[in-house]
Amino acid sequence: MNKLYLILIFICIKSNAQKNFEGLIKFTTYISTTKIAPKDFDKDLEKKYGDSLIMYYSANGDFKRVHKNSDKFGTDYQLYMAKKGVLYIASKEKYVDSLNVKLNSLELKNKKKINNEIIIGLDCECYQYEATSMYQQNVILNYCFSKKTPKLNEKLYSQHNDFFLYDFYRISKRPYLKFSIRTDEFNITYVANELINQSLNKDIFLLK
Repeated sequence: MNKLYLILIFICIKSNAQKNFEGLIKFTTYISTTKIAPKDFDKDLEKKYGDSLIMYYSANGDFKRVHKNSDKFGTDYQLYMAKKGVLYIASKEKYVDSLNVKLNSLELKNKKKINNEIIIGLDCECYQYEATSMYQQNVILNYCFSKKTPKLNEKLYSQHNDFFLYDFYRISKRPYLKFSIRTDEFNITYVANELINQSLNKDIFLLK
């Protein structure tokens, strides 16, 4: 076997290893509030974020979270552009804001592996991040993933440090099937109910 042939095999293997999951995951949204939350805060959050979510993953590392059944003044979608390291947030009124997610808005206090969960029939590993916000609020983030789902190329998300997302992808190398954020006032949880592995229309990832 000549040297050139070996090099071509190595390049092919490396190329395949770097492929990124493309498809979508559908989530159910669960929202609850605590006793110290303002009156009707749960209803306000439901209007803002809706009752379900579809997360689209592009092969190039871009992703888009679309909030379903949010109020006419609520959040329409969040679009992450991997090359820029920027997250765009669009309201139903088509007002678009942007966040530099290269910087983490949370300060990590503790990270640990927690109990596994069964999600869409799959055994999922879960990790918890305990942190404080810039306003000194306590924040707990949980991510769960299954090793049986398609792989992500974690390097494509290396600029998304906010909410410890890159750190999670570095560990999991898979999309999350559950994400939750808990503060002293509220808890929002997204739990997957379907994963579809397919090529997507590139127009999905355009700012509109």
